[in-house]
Amino acid sequence: MAHLITLTGAVDGHEMLFNLDTVVSIEKGLNSTIIATRWGSTMVRESLESIREAASNNSGIDIAPHTE
Repeated sequence: MAHLITLTGAVDGHEMLFNLDTVVSIEKGLNSTIIATRWGSTMVRESLESIREAASNNSGIDIAPHTE
Protein backbone atom coordinates (compact mmCIF):
# COMPACT_ATOMS: atom_id res chain seq x y z
CA MET A 1 0.00 0.00 0.00
CA ALA A 2 1.45 3.39 -1.00
CA HIS A 3 1.19 6.34 1.38
CA LEU A 4 0.67 9.27 -0.98
CA ILE A 5 0.22 12.97 -0.20
CA THR A 6 0.08 16.02 -2.47
CA LEU A 7 2.92 18.54 -2.05
CA THR A 8 3.94 21.72 -3.88
CA GLY A 9 7.40 22.06 -5.42
CA ALA A 10 9.35 24.97 -3.93
CA VAL A 11 11.09 25.79 -7.22
CA ASP A 12 8.34 25.46 -9.83
CA GLY A 13 5.15 25.66 -7.73
CA HIS A 14 3.69 22.54 -9.34
CA GLU A 15 1.78 20.03 -7.28
CA MET A 16 3.21 16.53 -7.05
CA LEU A 17 1.99 13.26 -5.63
CA PHE A 18 4.60 12.18 -3.11
CA ASN A 19 5.10 8.61 -1.86
CA LEU A 20 5.99 8.78 1.83
CA ASP A 21 7.30 5.21 1.72
CA THR A 22 10.42 6.45 -0.10
CA VAL A 23 11.35 9.11 2.48
CA VAL A 24 14.67 8.84 4.32
CA SER A 25 14.47 12.20 6.13
CA ILE A 26 12.60 15.52 6.14
CA GLU A 27 14.15 18.75 7.41
CA LYS A 28 13.22 22.39 7.58
CA GLY A 29 15.13 24.70 5.24
CA LEU A 30 15.19 28.50 5.19
CA ASN A 31 12.22 28.99 2.86
CA SER A 32 11.19 25.42 2.14
CA THR A 33 11.21 21.89 3.48
CA ILE A 34 13.76 19.41 2.13
CA ILE A 35 12.67 15.81 1.67
CA ALA A 36 15.44 13.25 1.14
CA THR A 37 14.46 9.97 -0.50
CA ARG A 38 16.40 6.89 -1.56
CA TRP A 39 17.02 8.52 -4.96
CA GLY A 40 17.67 12.19 -4.17
CA SER A 41 16.08 15.21 -2.56
CA THR A 42 13.15 17.51 -3.27
CA MET A 43 12.32 20.96 -1.91
CA VAL A 44 8.64 21.63 -1.16
CA ARG A 45 6.69 24.65 0.09
CA GLU A 46 4.80 22.83 2.84
CA SER A 47 6.03 23.06 6.43
CA LEU A 48 7.16 20.11 8.52
CA GLU A 49 3.96 20.40 10.56
CA SER A 50 1.67 20.37 7.53
CA ILE A 51 3.51 17.35 6.09
CA ARG A 52 3.22 15.54 9.44
CA GLU A 53 -0.50 16.37 9.57
CA ALA A 54 -1.11 15.21 5.99
CA ALA A 55 0.79 11.99 6.68
CA SER A 56 -1.22 11.22 9.81
CA ASN A 57 -4.53 11.90 8.03
CA ASN A 58 -3.54 9.69 5.12
CA SER A 59 -5.05 6.23 5.24
CA GLY A 60 -2.96 5.14 2.28
CA ILE A 61 -3.96 4.15 -1.20
CA ASP A 62 -4.18 0.50 -2.12
CA ILE A 63 -2.80 0.24 -5.64
CA ALA A 64 -3.02 -3.55 -5.85
CA PRO A 65 -5.39 -4.82 -8.53
CA HIS A 66 -8.63 -6.28 -7.26
CA THR A 67 -9.29 -9.89 -8.12
CA GLU A 68 -12.66 -11.54 -8.03
